[in-house]
Amino acid sequence: MKYEMKTDRAIAGRCLSLVRPMNARIATVILLATCPFATALADTKVILPHAQRFADTGRDFLLETTIPGDFKTLEGIVWGLLTLSSQCPDKRFSSPFFPDALSSTSPGEGAQSLYMYFRGLRRDGRKVILRFTGDANRYLNNTAAIQELVKGALEATIRLHTNKSTTVYYEIDGQIVEEWDA
Repeated sequence: MKYEMKTDRAIAGRCLSLVRPMNARIATVILLATCPFATALADTKVILPHAQRFADTGRDFLLETTIPGDFKTLEGIVWGLLTLSSQCPDKRFSSPFFPDALSSTSPGEGAQSLYMYFRGLRRDGRKVILRFTGDANRYLNNTAAIQELVKGALEATIRLHTNKSTTVYYEIDGQIVEEWDA
């Protein structure tokens, strides 16, 4: 009787060892099959300028859209905005964070994308401090229109994901900038 129980347990153990890898394989196939659908739904809401509205009226041009990716932190959202805004599904939105947005201005010559100058952000209560290197002034301290496009999209996206009364500050090379030229 003891011998039969040990044999039954051994057989059951062998069967389970075969079933578990099979379940793992099935689960893997299911995950791989559904992965494209999950990533298609994983978008982050951002605010970008609507090119036609900006050209027509110059007001109410910052509208909500999405960028690919499901960013969980505020820094990740800002990073995604700066790097992926050109991949928004509606091509009527413009991305002011790339050198082609500066092509008509003198500081635009030799400029890189704004994300190259981004050094992260800090939060202090209702304050968000966006940190950049000095070359970010090509975007942040440009003409009034460029500033409105760039800062407007950044600040509105931050407020979309935080408290509406959040204040956004810009730090350039370690110094908070209070006033801009344009």
